[in-house]
Amino acid sequence: MEELIGKVFDEFPTESDWDAVIIGGGPNGLMTAAYLASAGAKVVVVERRYEIGGGLATEEILFPCYYSNMHAIYHMMVDYMPVIQDFNLDRHALVWIKPNLQTAMVFDDGNSLLLTRMVEDTVDSIHKFSHKDAVAFGKLMRTWRRMVSEIVGPATYLPPTPSLDWIVALQRTEIGRELLELNELSPLQIMTDHFENDRVRALLLYVACMWGLDPNESGIGLFVPLLLERGMNKSYCYGGSHKFAGALAREIVRNGGVILEASEVTKVNMQNGNVAGVELMEGRTLNSKVVISSLDPHTTFFDLVGRENLPITLKETVENWKYDKWSYYTLHLVAKEQPKYQCDDPWVNESFMTIFGFDSTDQVVAHWDNVMAGKVSSDFGGHSTCESFWDPHLVRMPGGNVSFFQMHAPYDIEGGWEKRNKELEEAILDKWQRAAPNMKRENIIMTTSETPVDIEIRFPNMRRGGIKHGDYTPMQLGYNRPNTECSSSKTPVGGLYLCGASTYPGGMVTGGPGYVAANRVAEDMGLKKWWKPTPVMEKYIKTYME
Repeated sequence: MEELIGKVFDEFPTESDWDAVIIGGGPNGLMTAAYLASAGAKVVVVERRYEIGGGLATEEILFPCYYSNMHAIYHMMVDYMPVIQDFNLDRHALVWIKPNLQTAMVFDDGNSLLLTRMVEDTVDSIHKFSHKDAVAFGKLMRTWRRMVSEIVGPATYLPPTPSLDWIVALQRTEIGRELLELNELSPLQIMTDHFENDRVRALLLYVACMWGLDPNESGIGLFVPLLLERGMNKSYCYGGSHKFAGALAREIVRNGGVILEASEVTKVNMQNGNVAGVELMEGRTLNSKVVISSLDPHTTFFDLVGRENLPITLKETVENWKYDKWSYYTLHLVAKEQPKYQCDDPWVNESFMTIFGFDSTDQVVAHWDNVMAGKVSSDFGGHSTCESFWDPHLVRMPGGNVSFFQMHAPYDIEGGWEKRNKELEEAILDKWQRAAPNMKRENIIMTTSETPVDIEIRFPNMRRGGIKHGDYTPMQLGYNRPNTECSSSKTPVGGLYLCGASTYPGGMVTGGPGYVAANRVAEDMGLKKWWKPTPVMEKYIKTYME
């Protein structure tokens, strides 16, 4: 036959051998694969969905011709993420937009409060409400930015340190001791201690807690300066967040790696207590002595590896794993105009993120309390972004502007999502029109919504709609994420590693879990690491780890 028609292409084999198999093509799985492939390993990434990226999703959900970033849009750690510099991802036309006006909060009486990259502009805005708070904010951010740049930022990309050892290490410097003192407080306590004006507290508390911190939870205070300072330095990926995933995928392929999309892992094969590869839904077997999972603990350990293959202590920690206290409800829409907010500062209309619906700290806290109790009251609030203001690529038909409103919401909502979905959409549009009068119904071209249940359907490993694969509590953070046996990415199961959001340091596309995993696996496999720690990481190691 070959003599007549030439050689027919070879199909992907039913059974194949690999140095490492990565389960899940989200941001961390892609980063891990990129590093290992570039170090010479024969790597394959297996992704259940029809395209890679995970939360780096930019899709035509407002059909036809309008795209939106379904999950990750506010990229907070671009300044620190080693993968961007290590692979020179700029060569893939990866461009980041970082607006000065990061967040605005609009109140019912027409006043507004701004949070900007330039601390001085934020100080000027706070002056409208409190001279004392304006001065306090300026002083505080000088300290908090040092905490982030010298400690928390670089530590994000280094293996976790046992809690007691880390406490001892931070005692070496004054800024470290200040961070330890802050860590004992709750986010609400921190804001109450430092600021007198209630609206200033409300804005800062929302930004610090919007990604999963319980405002009343003590023992997580070190995340407040991190999330607030990084919340003042958010970046937008021009062309959509999926472009970041595409850049990582190109690095994997150019270094000999393979990406299998629309291909679901159904089982991790075991041999003599060690991993031996994976089985795919279509019947293929990928043999490997190294399997790296970016999925949640229950999926990885119980569904794929199997309870019978786990040590008792590991099985117990997985059983006790707690998922996020809340998820998100997002209303995506196309309007004839971008939102024009009715407030005292026209600059608000150029804000990267705009918060509305809240007038006080009590209202913010009450909303989160309601959500954790499975309720959403009429006093809800949330944040919005006009995506097409920053990225015209999202609009393929003239005359429309793409925006979204996102609010914290329970997975098990009182009354059920089938009933509450449309009701909440109408309530959001009413509230949005009060804040921005031009967002009236006749200016809305189309809408679509995503509930916490929809998030879980789209990404099954985001159980209960939890984008971080697990709650942020003292017992599920740092060296304890997901447990003391697995936080460095290596697990007690021979050859099995973790690289997802449920692993140290956590979620929100920081790149930390993927980078830590890549380093650990490369060292264990004896690969030559061509990459080095960044200068801020080296300084942290010298100051606190040596």
